[in-house]
Amino acid sequence: MSLEHEFHGPNLGYILELYQKYKNDPSSVDEKTRALFENWAPSDSEPAIQPTRNLLALTAAANLAQAIRSYGYLSANLNPLENKPVDNPLLKLEFHGLNEEDLFDLPADGLNLPEEQTARNAREAIDILRSIYCGTIGYDYGHIRIPQERDWLYQAAESGRYRPPLQPFDEKKLLERLAQVEAFEVFLHRVYPGKTRFSIEGLDMLIPMLDEIVESAALDKIADTIIGMAHRGRLNVLAHIIQKPYTEILAEFIDPQGRATTWDEMGWTGDVKYHAGAYRSLGKDREMDMSIHMPANPSHLEQIDPV
Repeated sequence: MSLEHEFHGPNLGYILELYQKYKNDPSSVDEKTRALFENWAPSDSEPAIQPTRNLLALTAAANLAQAIRSYGYLSANLNPLENKPVDNPLLKLEFHGLNEEDLFDLPADGLNLPEEQTARNAREAIDILRSIYCGTIGYDYGHIRIPQERDWLYQAAESGRYRPPLQPFDEKKLLERLAQVEAFEVFLHRVYPGKTRFSIEGLDMLIPMLDEIVESAALDKIADTIIGMAHRGRLNVLAHIIQKPYTEILAEFIDPQGRATTWDEMGWTGDVKYHAGAYRSLGKDREMDMSIHMPANPSHLEQIDPV
């Protein structure tokens, strides 16, 4: 029997340390551990055992990996107009008593990377984790208390399956969409200064994200999609996801005398523009048949919030 095939990472280091204690004094370990080691001994082909050093280095590497997962977002480069944040001390090798050579000599399997990621040693594994957690996206889900949900998010982030590489066409399409989102907000701010609204500025990527969600849902033959949201960015979603005409949205910014005719045609709601709901049908012209409904969010009722 080979324990190297049953244990790996820090667990293997701990087993090797116990085995060394057993070799020095069999009575120093419990009965079940003695029974385990009586049927196992390292073969001549196995490397020399340095249990204590291996265990310390592996544990330090595992602690470094966990620190990157927990605090890497603090060093993420989220603002392209500013210098990259200074690394948190917890993310540095020196803090954990490690150096580059230590990581090169350690196996990667003790750091629990998902199977989609391959690394030949701990150094490559740490580089992969840094690129994920200290890149241009900040992941912070350590506050989630349900282990299954937290583990799913870890796997989703580290596997990379939800981050396909962008093609040049996709980048151009994304830029054009963000330009539409920004131009809409700039126009409202410039033409209707002082009019109450809650812009999407700072959350511009919400529109391209909803584009992807809506299209994926339609391709998966989902018949109805309901978007429940509060007032922040609601006008932009109405315009670009629900495709509520600009004329209807702008009419709601005009003084009552100027908009009365338009409201007679559209129907009076008695509520403010950023609480209004809308409905859209994709139709079958794009091999999709799905309706999108954004329920109204009347003042103070917050009826669209999840329970």
